[in-house]
Parts: sequence; structure tokens; C-alpha cells
Amino acid sequence: MSFLNQPIEQNSLSPRSLRRRRKTIQNLLNQFGEAFPEIRYDLLWESPSINAQAWRLGSTRYVRVYGGLVRHRAITKYGLTLMLAHETGHHLGGPPSDPALPWLTWQGQADYWAARTAMPKIWGPKAYGATIRAAREMVQLHRLLAKQFEDDEPDLSPDCRYCIWSSGALGKGMPSCALEAFALILHDN
Repeated sequence: MSFLNQPIEQNSLSPRSLRRRRKTIQNLLNQFGEAFPEIRYDLLWESPSINAQAWRLGSTRYVRVYGGLVRHRAITKYGLTLMLAHETGHHLGGPPSDPALPWLTWQGQADYWAARTAMPKIWGPKAYGATIRAAREMVQLHRLLAKQFEDDEPDLSPDCRYCIWSSGALGKGMPSCALEAFALILHDN
């Protein structure tokens, strides 16, 4: 665990695997930069943090990926694509916004937008299969990391996030678990 309470990588990959993963994320960052030019994408390769984030500086919108996430064994190019799509969704996903950060699209809506809009833009006709595979990877990663966050209760369970990604990929509406989670957040704020 890092001083910011973010999980950090525990395992190292072979030099060959590291080169492949770095090339994969660079290619994805380039694809996302072309598909969503209003967002600036960057990679902090040396960071061991298993994280990604959407943030703003003035009116400039950023998505940052940390090396520990890219190097995690549970994630492939599919999971990395969905992660980038999700972070992009925090900027472009529309309402509802996060009650604590009104410029940021709420977590569940960012997931939905990622599966419904961004994944098809990146994967084309293979988007549904890529999204479902990525969703399984992300659920597995969340479960692995949950052990490090015993006191931190997420807004959405991994199972609900899987339902959101599936619904978005299929063009269905937002699942009830997400609507209920957002209503609780509004009630608590």
C-alpha cells in the first residue's frame, strides 16, 4: 500500500513482458488520443501504483495511467482498454455527475459510457466480446485488490459494475443495482 492508500504492484514481469505491456499501453493511449482528442492521456510508467485517474487542470482534461496497473498480471489489453474508456467516461460520460466532484461523471455512468460508447469506438465490431472479457478482468482485479481496502467500501460492487458494463455493451438501460447505488449516494450527501 502506498502513502496515498493506493495499492502498489507486488510482482515483477520479465523484461520481454514489460516491453510488450509498455508497447500495448502506448498504442492504446495513441488510439484514445485520436478517438477523443479533447482529452490528454499520459502514462507514469515508473509508478508502482495500481491506479488510473481522470483529472483536470484548469479547462484541460486528463487521463493518467500508472505503471503498476499496466503491469498487473490480471489485466490484458482488454482490461486496459476498458480502464481507459472508463476514465475517459469521467470526462465525457454525461450526467449524472459525482455529487462530490460535479465536473466528474459518476462512477457508474462512466462505466456505462465506456461500454456503450468508447469500447465500440476503439474495438469496432469486436467491442461486445472485448468489453465482456475486459469486464471479467476488472472484476477479478477489484476482488484481488479488495483485500487491501478492508475499510474502504466502494460505491459499486464488482458484480454491479459487471452488470453495468454488460448492459452498456448490449445497449440496455442502466441496471437497477447502479440506480440504487446512486440514489444512496445522493441520500448520503
